[in-house]
Amino acid sequence: MKQFNSIKIALGLALAISSVTSFAKEQRPNILLVVAEDMSAKVGAFGDPVAQTPVLDELAKTSVRYPNTFTTAGVCAPSRTSLITGVHQISVGGQHMRTRSFEASNYRAVPAPEVKAFPELLRKNGYYTYVSSKLDYQFSNTSAHSGPFTVWDYEGKKPTWRGREKDQPFFGMYHLDITHESQLFPKKSTKNKKSGLVKNWIKPEQVVVPAYYPDTQLIREGIALHYNNIHAMDTQVGELLTQLKKDGLSDNTIVIWTTDHGDSLPRGKREVYDSGLKVPMIIHWPEKYRPNKAINGSIDSQLLSFVDIAPSILAMANINIPTYIQGKARIPNNNATNKIAKRKYIYASKDRLDEFPFRERAVRSNQFKYIKNYAPNKPGATHLAYRDQMILMQDLWREFEAGRMNKQQAFWFNNRPAEELYNIIKDPEEVNNLASNPAYKKQLKKMQSALKEWQSHVDDLSDRPEIELANDFWPNGQQPITAKPSIYLDESGFIAIKGNTQGSSIGYQTSYLNKKGKWITSKMRVYNQPFAIKKGMKIISKAVRYGYKTSEKTIRSF
Repeated sequence: MKQFNSIKIALGLALAISSVTSFAKEQRPNILLVVAEDMSAKVGAFGDPVAQTPVLDELAKTSVRYPNTFTTAGVCAPSRTSLITGVHQISVGGQHMRTRSFEASNYRAVPAPEVKAFPELLRKNGYYTYVSSKLDYQFSNTSAHSGPFTVWDYEGKKPTWRGREKDQPFFGMYHLDITHESQLFPKKSTKNKKSGLVKNWIKPEQVVVPAYYPDTQLIREGIALHYNNIHAMDTQVGELLTQLKKDGLSDNTIVIWTTDHGDSLPRGKREVYDSGLKVPMIIHWPEKYRPNKAINGSIDSQLLSFVDIAPSILAMANINIPTYIQGKARIPNNNATNKIAKRKYIYASKDRLDEFPFRERAVRSNQFKYIKNYAPNKPGATHLAYRDQMILMQDLWREFEAGRMNKQQAFWFNNRPAEELYNIIKDPEEVNNLASNPAYKKQLKKMQSALKEWQSHVDDLSDRPEIELANDFWPNGQQPITAKPSIYLDESGFIAIKGNTQGSSIGYQTSYLNKKGKWITSKMRVYNQPFAIKKGMKIISKAVRYGYKTSEKTIRSF
């Protein structure tokens, strides 16, 4: 019996070593996802003549630019929900901004049991995963350590690849918040200027005022400040790339730079216009991982949705893409075997914003945008206390209330129609609504049909009142607790761990006594498959269902 157990132990260790060795032989790429906040394509490499972005412009020369990338919402938490899961936020209960600001009941999103954040899948398959302080996935809060512990190896203010094991591939996600809406508020903008982080590189007279704004000095100053924050962000990207090069990792790391949704400026952020959804994306492949189609300095103009990013990154890492993911691996990679059709449309949603209920759905092709407003006859602009701290927003209110706006500028402030249709090619700022124009009746029907077809196969949890959703997720406003996992020996004599809450993710640590009589405990790992016993081994495990509290620990010695 002892001999049989020894064989099982040896076999288990051999399998574990074989698994690690196969990962090493694959030489899977490191991947960085750098996400600036609240920013449209105000980048020189994307054709903006005002922007001062020398680092991104230089990076673009050895990368591919994706100018037709779209988020699924015009605001951070819903957009990040789809980014991290590959599933539209309306399908997992993350569509309202935010779940935690719902006044009627306390709750967080609870995705379907099979839905996981893609970094957890990377971690489960041998990657070291880390993130800077911000989470904000709706099944977490915004701050580090407020979400499922199984997603990241490290969360915090000092994110780095240096915490990984030797030769372990890594996935790092950085959030650069200098471009965030809040940095346009007087208190923060003054602080940034005093510290030297932001300077007046770009002057108000240099900027172009969009057609949906009146041309005032305060509005010009607000736009210029946003450009200057972007320049500061560009410098931060440069610092990160410099550190990557110093550590000798540039030749093994795919770098993806994008933003979490459109501009921080009013009528950009929170909206389903292109000013709120359309974001720039740059992807740099080291030569050894660069797909043949990814020509340095080129532009790939295909339509991409944020739900396409998770499967694309999994494909880059040669990891199977779960069937629940609604996007496709449309970004070129060397591991895809099947040709994936390009998108005809992207889709987006707008739901409750703080205390203001909204429900809008949008579909966009290369030429047209259609918006269905399920709560018409009320303004798009509302007195959001947070946004109203912005001097530019205060000036917009003054101009509107004084009657100094033209029809295009006042449209957002007036009661909105049930339907909007825009010719993006002729009207990129979406200020001429064609929905009631007889000449566009055929196109209107086509876009209506495209939206209905998408809605027919994508669950939209806004079909239900939010209070029902909240009570389903957190009955009586109380966060459910994940059940403790079970640790046992399987039929082969290996250690197996079973979750006792449907859909729970499991983490575990191994611990053993060294020769000095001291307990040595491993880092937390995400459970993937049964593993071999070591005499005297202690297993510490806990579980979490997304949106639930983490379970208590289960401890078992062998």
